[in-house]
Amino acid sequence: MPESMNRLGGTRNLFSDVGIKRMKTASAWRQPNPTGRQIMTAPNELIVDSRHLDVVKNKLKQLKVWAGTTQPEIDTVLDLALIKDLGGLTEFAVTTRKRYWSEISALERRRRREFTELDVLLYEVRNQLAAENGVVPLLGKNRDTLIGYPQHKGVGDPGIGVPIKRPTSAHPVEPEDRVLVGVVDTPLYRHPDFPEDRIDSDQYATPDRKGVYSLWSGHATAVAGRIWQCAPDARITVKAGLSDRTGEGTSWETARKMAAFAGSGIRVLNLSFGTPTEDGEPPLAMRRAIDVLRAADPDLLIVAAAGNLGHIARPPRQIWPAAMTGVIAVGATGAKFSMKEPWVDVNTVGLEVDTYYLDQPVRLSDSEVVNRRGFATWSGTSFAAAGVTGKIAQRLQTDPKATAAAKLKELLEDREEPLTVTYDSPF
Repeated sequence: MPESMNRLGGTRNLFSDVGIKRMKTASAWRQPNPTGRQIMTAPNELIVDSRHLDVVKNKLKQLKVWAGTTQPEIDTVLDLALIKDLGGLTEFAVTTRKRYWSEISALERRRRREFTELDVLLYEVRNQLAAENGVVPLLGKNRDTLIGYPQHKGVGDPGIGVPIKRPTSAHPVEPEDRVLVGVVDTPLYRHPDFPEDRIDSDQYATPDRKGVYSLWSGHATAVAGRIWQCAPDARITVKAGLSDRTGEGTSWETARKMAAFAGSGIRVLNLSFGTPTEDGEPPLAMRRAIDVLRAADPDLLIVAAAGNLGHIARPPRQIWPAAMTGVIAVGATGAKFSMKEPWVDVNTVGLEVDTYYLDQPVRLSDSEVVNRRGFATWSGTSFAAAGVTGKIAQRLQTDPKATAAAKLKELLEDREEPLTVTYDSPF
């Protein structure tokens, strides 16, 4: 099977989105739709390494699936481009499948899933450019990024909470000495208790025309609030990579917000979201964002929610980005919904977590409108991850010269902390 060198010098497979895979990843596929929800990919978009953009554009035009009227969206930090408005894919896929019937059928049997029209296009583009140039271009799909789907079915809406005592500092901390924590999530709802000099966002949640918020409008608030409970002196910055209406976004949108933290000085990055993929491959843009972040700051610790799909009949084998190399995957102790795979690094409290929420009308998943008065109990690996992020930040606050990895190790070795290492130690 043809291979080419990827951006970091490793080899990658002709049929994969990304060449770098976690060594302990299990077999990826169980069924086409393991979550009970259609695993989505933007059907007319491709993500391409910027170095290969021109040759891929020319090939798409030659194959008559892209007119070139909409210019690609380029991210110079990720060194990736998003090609939109592909067309004529149905006819193209039918014709190409006939041409490569034996090869594609064999791949489908091996992977135990049917190729989509976009899969067929990727196969042909890679095949032709490998034959013409001797190089397989680095390109992939623009995939969904979800907040622990189906959180509103499998885990539950935010429940009635109790007022939380505002966290206070043990010792005065100068603004320039605050540990910086990054969060990629939904737009933030500014809770009245949040200090403006310690919790901010690049975008804020908005209600509908009736003044009612989506239940997801409070997700970033609950995550940031949980971090703040554990690290009252930290400076928490939220970047909105997901919708506050649906809790969803694409890997392109999310990865761009992740990469925007590169060189910002954050010590810990919290990613309380995740997505399975129909082929078990990590999203290209998300993998690149993590590589960019780690290259900018090798000491940056990236913490991600392990996902809330462990309770379904046939859960996916990976949730990205938690299952990626270089990411600490956090599950919820004693929770049936928490993923139970070898890539989960640690479990901690994630059931009925008391945290901050909206003090405005919110529409729940059953359409009931409630007001949680600013506080809620919510279950999910999102809040388990946020707890780990906050505790690491607090330990860094008291020992700022230490690395975040050293403080994670210290945290895991602290017998008074409700954390358990799972299959393999991350160290």
